[in-house]
Amino acid sequence: MPVDTTPTRAARRPVLTRLLRDRRARFALPVLAAVVLAAAASPLISARSRATDTERLLAGPSGRHPLGTDELGRDVLARIVDGATVTVAVATVAVGAALVLGTLLGLFAGYRGGWLDAVLMRTVDGLLAFPLLVLALTVVAALGPGLRNALIAIAVVTTPRFARVVRAEVLSLRTREWVSAAHIVGLPTPALLRRHLLPHLAGTLFVFAALQASTAIIAEASLSFLGLGVQPPQPSWGAMVAAGTDHLDASWSLSVFPGLAILLTIAAFNLLADALRDALDAHRPDLTPAR
Repeated sequence: MPVDTTPTRAARRPVLTRLLRDRRARFALPVLAAVVLAAAASPLISARSRATDTERLLAGPSGRHPLGTDELGRDVLARIVDGATVTVAVATVAVGAALVLGTLLGLFAGYRGGWLDAVLMRTVDGLLAFPLLVLALTVVAALGPGLRNALIAIAVVTTPRFARVVRAEVLSLRTREWVSAAHIVGLPTPALLRRHLLPHLAGTLFVFAALQASTAIIAEASLSFLGLGVQPPQPSWGAMVAAGTDHLDASWSLSVFPGLAILLTIAAFNLLADALRDALDAHRPDLTPAR
């Protein structure tokens, strides 16, 4: 029976167009844009986020303080905006470093195979055997608290996940005919990896990076909640939630609003990953037999 491989109308649309038509992306992109804008406004709001209003300690939402104040009289909204810098740093620096390192490890392990693959993957398996947060706590405990060390810890625990995903994709791609053809014409291995394999991995990496960004944000919030992440006076959403748990009876907003910021950001990254996956998959030919 013949197979109709003619692209559908949806498949002919550019990836960006398909992404913007997705309801999940239309929710996720504005939320993430708001987080990025808040991080960009952090230098302007930093002084206000650290200023104290001794006349309004643990005050509820008001015109002067839309989301209330904390135990020191600091504006909760200003601190949430200022704390977006940490979230953006985690999603870009930590996840970006893990993406680069994990991709390199997965590429060489999957393409070379042999003893190199065995050594790298057994190391990766050893790291993946530990729960992510436990391993991050171990790294931070060894390096000491602080934003920089938290970013290093998150990059370290996320890198093996990228390496495992990339290796699996490379193992599938290296047996394709066009890889054999590149070998026959004498294309050097670095050029083959850069020109042919990496472009085929881009879609998978983008989707997986969005998913790992949400995981990294949870990890950073957990570290800050335990006092091992961002240190005062720099605000962090996780640390704000922790501080608010001691004053829930007096001011419920201290924990609720930073917690909502974490929840919305994580949900946005997950929904964006789902929408991006569907948008990238839509360009593939329809292999359903024609009737």
